[in-house]
Amino acid sequence: MSRVLFVDVQGGAAGDMLLAALLDAGAPLGPVEDAVSAVVGRPVRLSTGEVRRRGIRALRLALPPDLAAPGRRRRPLELIEAVERAGLEPGVRDRATSVLRRLIEAESRVHGLPAEALELDELALEDTLLDVVGIARALASLGVERVLVPALPMPPPSDAGAHGAPAPVTLELLRGFTLRPSSAGAELEETVTPTAAAVFAALGEPAPAIPEIEVERLGYGAGARDPSRVANVVRVLLGRARAADRGRRLLVLEANVDDLVPEIVPDAIEGILAAGALDAWATPIQMKRGRPALTISALCESGSLEEVRRAFFEHTTTFGVRIHEVSRPELERRTVAVELAPGGPSVRVKVGLLDGVPVSAKPEHADVVEAALKLDRPIRAVHERASALARGLLEEERDR
Repeated sequence: MSRVLFVDVQGGAAGDMLLAALLDAGAPLGPVEDAVSAVVGRPVRLSTGEVRRRGIRALRLALPPDLAAPGRRRRPLELIEAVERAGLEPGVRDRATSVLRRLIEAESRVHGLPAEALELDELALEDTLLDVVGIARALASLGVERVLVPALPMPPPSDAGAHGAPAPVTLELLRGFTLRPSSAGAELEETVTPTAAAVFAALGEPAPAIPEIEVERLGYGAGARDPSRVANVVRVLLGRARAADRGRRLLVLEANVDDLVPEIVPDAIEGILAAGALDAWATPIQMKRGRPALTISALCESGSLEEVRRAFFEHTTTFGVRIHEVSRPELERRTVAVELAPGGPSVRVKVGLLDGVPVSAKPEHADVVEAALKLDRPIRAVHERASALARGLLEEERDR
């Protein structure tokens, strides 16, 4: 059975809160301190203390003051370089660099600037390295293979802070995740920090509900604020997924149509995908009286059902939609970033593992297109090169 971490964001989530929750769930402090010390280049000692948030006991991480000192500020790419030259275990290094790359890429998109020209303000301080590297080390210590993230709380829109709330970079990172209104209302202006959002984007996957797991450990990490209407904690559930439940519970929607204009079929598929379907397709069939027709099908999570069902009626000519639940067994997933040439560009690659062995590698197509333009090479060649590099990295890790 695979070991799963379910991240229940009750009040909010920040990098230090996630790390505190993992420590509370049993991750040893020593390896975390060693990994962070190796990255920042000097000894780092952490301390924790118990606090209460709305009556719930949680662990609060005390950060060394010098890690947040302005003089310790690093440029975006220097954060990644610090991790890569620290001699960390490959799995810890890959997870940490993947989070940092996602964070930097999101900042680049939001500000319309290349990574070299970015100024990350608070995110450039060394406490970002503490959070990211500490979380990667703690996940490895706990043997976590999958990180599942349910709906995340968001504050009401406001002009708070330099960029308003919710922060644009946080929303950019949380594409594909389900968001919900925060119970804290305006008391918490930032419920999910960019660092936590980058961890979810790089290492997690959306989960519509808590899976069937044998819970082994629980951990609670506390935030600094203590709002009146919600416990400002993030709770993690660590356990093993039941073998029979390794498939995600998804919904299939289907409709048979024999009067949809062929030119409109691709537009109907696009409309259904835009409504939140994970996949959508058309299959040729033959209906009564021998009429040629199509079955329009879509796969979605339960949280997207209403939007996808509505899209069927808006974009096709059907008068009814069939819905049934399916289980989709999935490979374990890991995202790694590979450099195609010295100094970049880099491409994110989603690697599928079967019993810990890499069996497939799929580069992010948008990254491949961008890299191909920069290198002036065919997209297919860049795609194959990125896949080969990702498989090679994981093969090296397995052989060590």
